[in-house]
Amino acid sequence: MTPEELNKFIVEDSITVEGITDEYVWYHAKLLSAKMSQWDHDFQKLVKVMESRHKEHLNMVQNALNENRILRLQLKEKNNEKAK
Repeated sequence: MTPEELNKFIVEDSITVEGITDEYVWYHAKLLSAKMSQWDHDFQKLVKVMESRHKEHLNMVQNALNENRILRLQLKEKNNEKAK
């Protein structure tokens, strides 16, 4: 692109910062900090719930595997009895 073509993308604008005081900035900074602390707290709660559910799911899978092993042994014994 030529510089002339690029000029149409250049925006010249000014921003007035008059009226924004230190108190205004600190007020919003403290609000944002409080929100971020709440988000951190909520995220930690979510992680704890997910960890407990993961443990529950692992127990469910282990129980299913144990039950499967027992049923296979019973089926094997039943097949051995029929073969005799």
